Amino acid sequence: MMEENMITQCPNCSKVLPPKKVYFCGGCMTQIRCKVCDDVLEVDDVGCTNCGTLRETKNSTISPGIVNANTFRLHETNSDRTIEATFSDSVGKDLAGILRDFSINNRSKTINATGFNIQQIDSNKSMYEENLKMIDADFSEQETAKINVEKEVKTEEMQSPQYLSLLAIAMKKLPASETEWIVVYSFFASNYGKDLFSKDDLLEKYKESNRLDDSKKSYLSRNITAAVKGGYLNPLATGYSILEDGVTKAKEIISRTSSSPVKKTSAKKSSTETGAGDETSTKKSSRGKKTLKRLNNIDFEPEGKESLKDYFSKYTTVSDSERTLLFINYMQNILEISPITFDHIFTCYDLLNLRVSENLQQTVRNSANTKGWFETTGGVMTLTIKGKNQIRDWNKN
Repeated sequence: MMEENMITQCPNCSKVLPPKKVYFCGGCMTQIRCKVCDDVLEVDDVGCTNCGTLRETKNSTISPGIVNANTFRLHETNSDRTIEATFSDSVGKDLAGILRDFSINNRSKTINATGFNIQQIDSNKSMYEENLKMIDADFSEQETAKINVEKEVKTEEMQSPQYLSLLAIAMKKLPASETEWIVVYSFFASNYGKDLFSKDDLLEKYKESNRLDDSKKSYLSRNITAAVKGGYLNPLATGYSILEDGVTKAKEIISRTSSSPVKKTSAKKSSTETGAGDETSTKKSSRGKKTLKRLNNIDFEPEGKESLKDYFSKYTTVSDSERTLLFINYMQNILEISPITFDHIFTCYDLLNLRVSENLQQTVRNSANTKGWFETTGGVMTLTIKGKNQIRDWNKN
């Protein structure tokens, strides 16, 4: 009985105990007596050394200064041991690190926080690892899902190219002909060259650009045929595909910074004119033709460079389209002339004593539309990528 009266302070937190016999400290809820035999418990003992009863643990009363307390509870099924601790927010943030220490060291550590301790006990490593996985999953599941969604959105945005809308392209009048419009529509209808498309898909693009009318519907097939002949589209059994040259051409049209020059619209069009229904194409007529002249200020036998005659003799040509392609390539890349006009083309024909078309301008325009080797925008000739590839293939042979 004397021993009972001698316990005046809590051996854990030094709080003064009441004069009556108590089993727990009111300050830290540490068990100080065995509830079976009333024997005094040492602060480091797991249980009573007299009867073997395990020490009980209770939720600690929050000490002054601790706010936003968080309770941690760990239950071991093998031995039915229970550990409970109350943490402040600042201590609770380190909970994951503490659990990792449990797993790595295979032992629990004493945790000192605002006046209370969690005693060291032997631990089951596999159980702590399982608990750690569960806690990590609780903390990171929602955050991981959010990050994955953000990554998917960013990846999709990076893979989706940004182009002007069809309405914006129409407002700027970037395509110079209806054939070029068909190429642009095909580019969008094919998902930028990835999918097949149909005539109905093209009509939808006409509507999207606010350009659909009865004339466009009537001449749709002919304009598609012109794009096919130009090497931009490929007709298949179940629809159309846009070729690499078509994709390149569409991107070039969309990237233009200003409106393309509009050709005069003819009231009547010849049935043999390419791209029927094209509101910007000119009529095939001798009326209003420009008189071409030979340019005598150009040296076609330059020193240190190949002459036109020698260059032209290396190739076997069978059409005006092929001859015009060679003339443009020679003047653009060997003589480095810019701009190249119809007068330049006429001069090459005349210099080599070749037969010249009665309407050379229209012949060159038709070649540009059907072959796609060069362009004649504003009466100025420039090679296209397809034309450059044709020259390369010619040189290989």
